[in-house]
Amino acid sequence: MPRVATKLSPNKTGCFVARKRIPQDVQSDYERLYGVRWEARFTTSPGTPVRLAQAQLREWLTQIETRIANIRAEGTGEGQKLSPKDARALAGEWYHWYLERQQANPQPLQHWEWLKERAYDTIRDEVLPYANNPDEEDVDTILRHCPYARADIRPFLSDVCETAQFLSARKLVLDAPSRNMFLDALGDDFFAAINLLIRHAKNDYTPDTHPLQFPRFTGTADAGLSPWRLFERWVEMKKPARATVDRWRGVFLQLAADFGDGTAGALTTEQAQEWADGLITSERTPRTVRDVWLVAARTVFGWAKERNLIARNPFMDVKVSVPRGQRRRETKAFHKDEFTTILKAAEAVADITRAGAAARRWVPWLCAYTGARVGEITQLRAEDVFQQDGVDAIRITPGAGTVKTRNTRVVPLHEHLLAQGFLSFAKTKGKGPLFYDEKTRGRLVTDDPTNPRKPRYVKAREHLADWVRSLGVDDSELQPNHAWRHTFKQIADRVGISERMSDYITGHSQKSVGASYGAPTLSDMASALKRFPRYSLSDAG
Repeated sequence: MPRVATKLSPNKTGCFVARKRIPQDVQSDYERLYGVRWEARFTTSPGTPVRLAQAQLREWLTQIETRIANIRAEGTGEGQKLSPKDARALAGEWYHWYLERQQANPQPLQHWEWLKERAYDTIRDEVLPYANNPDEEDVDTILRHCPYARADIRPFLSDVCETAQFLSARKLVLDAPSRNMFLDALGDDFFAAINLLIRHAKNDYTPDTHPLQFPRFTGTADAGLSPWRLFERWVEMKKPARATVDRWRGVFLQLAADFGDGTAGALTTEQAQEWADGLITSERTPRTVRDVWLVAARTVFGWAKERNLIARNPFMDVKVSVPRGQRRRETKAFHKDEFTTILKAAEAVADITRAGAAARRWVPWLCAYTGARVGEITQLRAEDVFQQDGVDAIRITPGAGTVKTRNTRVVPLHEHLLAQGFLSFAKTKGKGPLFYDEKTRGRLVTDDPTNPRKPRYVKAREHLADWVRSLGVDDSELQPNHAWRHTFKQIADRVGISERMSDYITGHSQKSVGASYGAPTLSDMASALKRFPRYSLSDAG
């Protein structure tokens, strides 16, 4: 497919831009399908590295040219030929693509019910004139026996099923008979997809059995996507946690730098193994390569293989040997001298008018007496400190930020926190976050889903870890934030608080379904917490 050179230029906003003229012979059809007649325009996100911008431009040009090729192929009868089985298999690819596309932008129940009714009415109005006996023949029977009826509904199916966009995304050009077979296969699948979306809108997630009927499509085993573009599509479709995107972004930026000129489907297992081996440096351990870099690549490439965007997952059999480590430390909990150092330094913070100082003063103590994750505490708001059934408590909720279990839990406050004046501090804040500044003026906000902006409560958590290290609690085998969870559980066990009770307080998952029944009340947890002793900050050793 010849490509006219398209210039990539920076603009004043820090983006790269490019333009491509739409050929005159396809302008009318291109405008009808894609809303652009004369010229398509390309823009990157601000600050995109030039090599990545070049890779994104190549993918964009491929999409534009595939659209043009499909429009021309339809007019000339050229394009790939499909067998009836291939057409049915391609309909299966469309089914998965359409559902992912719609689920990425959820619509209310009323939308899907309206679309289903509109589609059915349109098809019925096109088909019924071909019935010999309209009172006795249904739409499916007419379509099965009347080729003219099938031909009449193809334009509508092509439009409502967004098949031009689908074929463009797959870089697939079909000849006219194959395109007709493909469209004829879509009728039932379209309504099956709409019915599934309706069920999901009603919170009914019964397993979908419709895809079981599709054979596997092998006609387009490589969609021509770069590793970076695979990552973009995976983020768009799977909507992973911000922390996952943030951590895996570097993996795919490196892949883009190392394999930017090649497609993901062309990457071999040997190349993937050599790439992984080269990642191990004095600053990047084999464990990090295995547990972060390989997991990221294997997951995204595996998803692409399931979607038939690539023929194989080159990272599936890649191995990285991790030498057996030697642990010098006998526990992941703080030693007494370590928690004494941190809590004394926290207690010594006098001026807590600034959010960072307030975090240093209160977050270590809150973690010490709740066993909560530090990020769960740094995201606390004043309205999350309250009294329920006579018990002073905090509410840890996804409404304030990230909670690993995605469930809200209410945790009682230890009497030592009350004695130190934590309730008074929370009341002075009135409403809003306790430990970070909520103001956004002058800060850059990005809408790039592959480069999510780090929440301020996460930054507060990171600053706190740096502060703890600066106090001299710098054992490389100790996690300065997470160690509070181990410390709390260790002390709770020592004073006779049951493991099940401390799991509910700290937000650990229950070990069995039965253990999740009969959850303790807030009063139950408060009674148990009375056995938890005050931290002694003397006689460290």
